[in-house]
Amino acid sequence: MSSPSGRSISVLAPAKINLFLVVKGRRPDGYHEIETVMQKLVLADRLQLTATDNGIRLVCSDADLPEDEGNLAYRAALVFFAQTGISAGVDIVLEKRIPVAAGLGGGSSDAAAVLTGLDTLFGTCLDGAILHRLARGLGADVPFFVARCAAARATGIGDCLSEIDPLPECRVVLVNPGFPVSTKWVYENLALTRGDNTFMLARDCEALGQDALVIGQKDISIALFNDLERVTMGQFPFIGRIKEEFRHAGADGVLMSGSGPTVFGLFCGEREETLQRAQSCCKRFSGLVDGHVILTDVMA
Repeated sequence: MSSPSGRSISVLAPAKINLFLVVKGRRPDGYHEIETVMQKLVLADRLQLTATDNGIRLVCSDADLPEDEGNLAYRAALVFFAQTGISAGVDIVLEKRIPVAAGLGGGSSDAAAVLTGLDTLFGTCLDGAILHRLARGLGADVPFFVARCAAARATGIGDCLSEIDPLPECRVVLVNPGFPVSTKWVYENLALTRGDNTFMLARDCEALGQDALVIGQKDISIALFNDLERVTMGQFPFIGRIKEEFRHAGADGVLMSGSGPTVFGLFCGEREETLQRAQSCCKRFSGLVDGHVILTDVMA
């Protein structure tokens, strides 16, 4: 293979939201068994990968993020070169657009983008099973971002994936209150005292009350639920206020994503009317939060 040194590609790393997340119990290895439904978003970080003769260099637009092995994107490059045995390097420029430590999977998506991007850049054509294994070693959410599907049901630690149909066209408003939340902390503070968890994906939406999304035109009914809300919201009650504001703004569905603290509102229906409702919601949050208010779409 001729040396690709100097060759460069640009890749996107999409955010995700969890439409459903149930924690079933703790595993002997310290991880938790979960059942979740994840949906990718159009909102994405952008990474520029440039092949070099040796070494890994990472430059990130967010000065608060590490640019060494403390960053999942850097570690993904290490894993790729270890797997392939290629004696080359890469310069990575990471432009962050996804809020950090926000429950949107930004770091995991960056790592997946590096894995798949390097596979393309160096022409290694790694088997999907190998990419999945490398991704799993980097983090529980990374396999989802390596997968080509826009939405998936995940079990295990979140790494056993079954592709599902993505949401029909929806506008998504993301409200991040401006403080990070550690996923590790949330899971450590989740009390698993209820025995077998009875929440099911096919559960009657009426039982969920306001946390149910019903898209009548598409005959889709989704039970929006997140076991981790009670932990994160217990520590940060302001998340509950964000959810209430979404409901007052007429969102069709509202939920905290992942371990939080980002809350998303879904606006579904006729495109122009839906856009107006979503834009009005964004204005409602102007001045209410110190963090990010982002309008985006679901990935098809």
